[in-house]
Amino acid sequence: MPALYSMMSGPENFRPGECVRKFITERNISPFYGIVTHIVPATSKVWVQWPIEHSQESPETLIKVNPAIFGLPTVTRDSGYDSYEKQLSERLYGRVPKRILATEKMAIRIAHTFAVNIIGKIVDDVVTYHDQGLRDVQTYNRIYHKYSNVCSDYILRFAIQKIYAGLNEEK
Repeated sequence: MPALYSMMSGPENFRPGECVRKFITERNISPFYGIVTHIVPATSKVWVQWPIEHSQESPETLIKVNPAIFGLPTVTRDSGYDSYEKQLSERLYGRVPKRILATEKMAIRIAHTFAVNIIGKIVDDVVTYHDQGLRDVQTYNRIYHKYSNVCSDYILRFAIQKIYAGLNEEK
């Protein structure tokens, strides 16, 4: 197995906080990413926090992934139990960096910024165009060029539909 992928090796070559994917077969690799939480050299195993579980994995079945290319995994916290192995691993190899565990707060901040800055501007523009007497299709054509690179077509259509329905009910 290590001959196929040079990244695959013993547990000493992993560090807490590294992103990994699981090797299943020659042509099949797990679609999700995990974070190495601690290393147990006595059993030659690595503990990985996957999106659905925290499990002990053989290092030969793990492939290191560059998070700068593939993005950070969706894992936000280490759900492993405290144990002697975990304390020993933290002492020898360190802990999972806080920047990885703080992705949940970062996601909330990004969603809030998107909602306030982008959605708020879309709503203002749609209401302005409605007040000018434009139909919903004309409004869509105007705001599409302005916001198509920062949000999906579905968000634009849904916003126009909701706002036009609400404003037409008030009349």
